[in-house]
Amino acid sequence: MYNPLERLVRYVWRRKPIVLAHHPSCAYYSHHTFELYGAQLCLGCFVVYPVGLVSLSLLSLLHLAVPGLFAVPTVVLYAVAGALAAPLLVSKALFDVRRIRWRMLTKALLAVGLAVAALPVIFRPADRLVGAVLFVGFLVPYVGYKGLTALDDCEGCPELADRPNCSGLEFEWD
Repeated sequence: MYNPLERLVRYVWRRKPIVLAHHPSCAYYSHHTFELYGAQLCLGCFVVYPVGLVSLSLLSLLHLAVPGLFAVPTVVLYAVAGALAAPLLVSKALFDVRRIRWRMLTKALLAVGLAVAALPVIFRPADRLVGAVLFVGFLVPYVGYKGLTALDDCEGCPELADRPNCSGLEFEWD
């Protein structure tokens, strides 16, 4: 049976694998990727973006189809978004969870949370500035944290001193 997703993943993986998994391809980073059709895909990119897009689309359709469905104060939507993001943030801050299924689940919950947080920005013009400030207020520290901890997974690697010229960052393609 023809599978266009499989064909696309295999095509891109053969030509430019870094597009699908931009993490080092080594044992120290194996918890950042999962395998699909023989290709390594980035957990964050291939869970958060599709789930977030589908969630935002469904929530937007629900908002338009069922007026009043989300007739709650904006702070409630942000609280729900925060609660959905909390498992990922707590597990990153307190534990070193590397189980792929747990990481997929928490990233999917984060994506749904981001979609919920986007609702006031899209549908409540009076709340757009607050929503944008909250979004940036979350995003900047998170990206900063990711930048500061990017090499933490490399601890103990015999090639740490050679990074970024280590074997995990050697990407070969046609």
